Amino acid sequence: MAKSKDSIDLAISHLKGFVRMGASANIKGLVPTGHFDLDFVIQNGVKPESVNLDALDSYDPTAVGIPRGKVVEFFGEEGSGKSSLCYRLVGNAQKMGLACAWIDTEQSYSDSLAIINGVDSDKLIYSDMVNVEKPDEPFYAEQVFDAIIELCKAGVAVIIVDSVANLVPRARMEASAEDIKIGLLARLMSENLGKVTNYAKAHDTLVVFINQLREKIGVLFGSPETTPGGRSLKHNASLRVRISKKGGKDADIYAANENGENILVGRRAIVRLSKNRFAKPFSDALEIPIYYESYFPDIEEIMFGVGRQLKLIKVYKGSFSWNDIKIDGKKNFIEHIKYNALQKSLVADIVKEAELQSIILPPEIAKYVADNNITIVNEDADNVGKAEENEKETTRRRKAKNS
Repeated sequence: MAKSKDSIDLAISHLKGFVRMGASANIKGLVPTGHFDLDFVIQNGVKPESVNLDALDSYDPTAVGIPRGKVVEFFGEEGSGKSSLCYRLVGNAQKMGLACAWIDTEQSYSDSLAIINGVDSDKLIYSDMVNVEKPDEPFYAEQVFDAIIELCKAGVAVIIVDSVANLVPRARMEASAEDIKIGLLARLMSENLGKVTNYAKAHDTLVVFINQLREKIGVLFGSPETTPGGRSLKHNASLRVRISKKGGKDADIYAANENGENILVGRRAIVRLSKNRFAKPFSDALEIPIYYESYFPDIEEIMFGVGRQLKLIKVYKGSFSWNDIKIDGKKNFIEHIKYNALQKSLVADIVKEAELQSIILPPEIAKYVADNNITIVNEDADNVGKAEENEKETTRRRKAKNS
């Protein structure tokens, strides 16, 4: 026999604070990675180049990126760009006025890479796991999880843990080198990630764990790849992003320095979403640039992504259009912008539209604007000024005629 509605209402009143009527993800904001293709795929599960954004009712140019209040894992091989992508995430969050923290278990924080990706290191809450008061007593993994929860309570919006693989449990820290301690980190992660997930949601904190990629020994069938810390992070993470080095001749990004010599300034990385709870599964690979120097020779690709985000560049049946330009194919469109020296004109439109919509621009665009002294004239204000001058001139002539 079905229970009456009154009994359900009574149960809800007794459970006030634990349950509420109506289910909703209740996401309080998103933090963009600065790579529009990646941000869009996370939210929609399809590449933006295949979608007419004007016809997509749910699309909002200001709402792209990784949702706050979630646990996320970035993992991959060494030198693939995991930390660089996190620098970029932190830089964008800071531009949004959000507080960010970086827990550096590997002692690998790079000032130069942070600056390239727009991070204000002076405003970053930072820990290198060294106890200033007791240098011979470094912090251990249990204290890291306690610190994450305290930072969530304090209102820190983005927390980066770099990395899971280098977290050392207390028992391992206090043991001698020959002592065998197996599975300590996996058990610790399993016991504490549930707490971190709840506190992250309660305080709208995005917690990103950077993890390494290892190989199991003696695996003859299936993939030998695994990540440190056991399975708990895989299950608790709402988003798992795998970052790999791109192979081939076009993987490296070169630019000419002041002496005219070609130097390595970056490398292209391949990104795959191993798990995404925010949209339908996306099995294709995405390509993003990872920079080591403040040279951006492929700035046109960045412009294209931001132009698409702002809906300045439109697509219809594989043809991309901007103002009077209409070119078939993304690659052909980018080449047209590059070889016809239309970068300044496109960036001017991008900056103007971004200011109107209060959208944060990637560091590449910001540097291009600064290097080329691009200023945007407020046309509306200019037109108002001209109208006022015309009105004054008409009044002056009328008075002169009457006199």
